[in-house]
Amino acid sequence: MNIDKADFFGFSNGGTTAVQIAIRHPKIVNKIILGSALCKRNGVPVQFWDFMKNAQLSNMPEPLKEAYLKVSPNSKGLKVMHDKDAKRMVNFKDIPDKEIESIKAPTLIIIADKDIIKPEHAIEMHRQIANSELAIIPGVHGEYIGEITTLKSNSKEAEFVIPMIESFLDKPESNKK
Repeated sequence: MNIDKADFFGFSNGGTTAVQIAIRHPKIVNKIILGSALCKRNGVPVQFWDFMKNAQLSNMPEPLKEAYLKVSPNSKGLKVMHDKDAKRMVNFKDIPDKEIESIKAPTLIIIADKDIIKPEHAIEMHRQIANSELAIIPGVHGEYIGEITTLKSNSKEAEFVIPMIESFLDKPESNKK
């Protein structure tokens, strides 16, 4: 493919993955968009961790199961993916401040005002990542991008957020803090 640098969008657990890519491989990162990303255990309510310890495939939202099986009709693969994701969350360790502060790529941090991610956590990330922008959008976790479990017929958040993301990606890289 011969791609030297790329823009990365990570949502939820994928947001944490995008943070790690920006930390570990900064030379391949052009810009990053962090949707409801987590860097610290205290970035979510304590009840979240108890819920994750007891996560079962049976309480995974049906739309997510259906979407997985539509792409890969393998129920064993679905269980493996679920269990790996749950284990990743249960074993989540804080990303050290120095590592977060080392991110130099222009970064757009997006959360919802009723997200599982606390607004204070997003604000702290914004303060730690020197070249970042922060958007807190009305709604719940992922509603701002039309995440499948939050789809509502009257939801307009994605119509607002997608142009915001496009504008961020199209912006020249001269707006350093």
